[in-house]
Amino acid sequence: MSEINEERVVWNEVFHAETFDFRSQINFRRYDECIFVKCTLLMDAETEQIAFTGCTFKDCNMDSIDADEARGIVSKDNTFERPLDEQRKDFEERLAAVLSQRMPKPS
Repeated sequence: MSEINEERVVWNEVFHAETFDFRSQINFRRYDECIFVKCTLLMDAETEQIAFTGCTFKDCNMDSIDADEARGIVSKDNTFERPLDEQRKDFEERLAAVLSQRMPKPS
């Protein structure tokens, strides 16, 4: 008996601190307009048939997902934000610089 795989579509979901293991699998999954926060996505050369469109990745282990037509990997219009700790540090440095410019210099 052959196994029939149907595509699973996940739309507009938010995932927090989850691990997605797509390694060495034919996945038949689409993630459309989802948000991944502090998630780990595991993909290898054997990963096939997966799509990410319009997703946002915040503080995840990936800074890009390369499309690969031969393996059926689709990656369109995704946003990869810098790690939250890095964003916080950058904000604090810019805030300190602005505040130091506003402080009157001693005479």
